[in-house]
Amino acid sequence: METSINNKVRLLRTMLRWEEQLHTEASFGQDKPRGKSYGSVVLGEVVIVCWPHGEIMRLSTGSTAADAARRVGLEGKLALVNGQLVLPNTKLKDGDVVEFRI
Repeated sequence: METSINNKVRLLRTMLRWEEQLHTEASFGQDKPRGKSYGSVVLGEVVIVCWPHGEIMRLSTGSTAADAARRVGLEGKLALVNGQLVLPNTKLKDGDVVEFRI
């Protein structure tokens, strides 16, 4: 399952690069977008997390388990990241599998 999630994260990263490239080309001649640069593509800083059933959520870098819970309306619930119970202020990383217990 972990390989499948990593493949999904890799695919989503590629799609984000394409999206940023389109935005960059559309705003040609304007100020450059902020974020990390990958060749001619500029990526904003994001974290990509997955739900146990395979859906993917895009969050800002530095987002926590509490931010993910808030985003889906489950604030105040127990958070598990990669199967481990974590504190709400735990920062999420690319590919983390996030789950909330009601």
